[in-house]
Amino acid sequence: MVVRQTDRAFGYTFAIVFTIIGGVIWWVTETMSLWPFIVAGSFAGIALIIPGLLLPLNRIWALFGHKFGAINNTLILALFYVLFIVPFGIVMHIFGRDPLKRKLNKSEDTYWSTPPRQLDQTTFKDMY
Repeated sequence: MVVRQTDRAFGYTFAIVFTIIGGVIWWVTETMSLWPFIVAGSFAGIALIIPGLLLPLNRIWALFGHKFGAINNTLILALFYVLFIVPFGIVMHIFGRDPLKRKLNKSEDTYWSTPPRQLDQTTFKDMY
């Protein structure tokens, strides 16, 4: 399900975006470029007077945002895993840390580990 904002909010959002683009162009090049401000004014005017006219653009943008978000989310999570989780696991492996205690020890009778706190009727309700 693709969730989209109202047509009026869509128009105002793009008016702000194009105003920022025009400001950045003016700040970087030190020359006034009118096209971003004209596009921003057009979006703001249409959003104020006839927001329904922005419906097709809003639908296309919502669909694009949904697809882009799915790709971006997968990419960011994969990069986070490769750049942070894997090296952290490798360092733990190098130093012999095994937080899950997966190593087999044939000299032990059981792998049960006692809880680090006192267990009684008051702590039974909050076991974990």
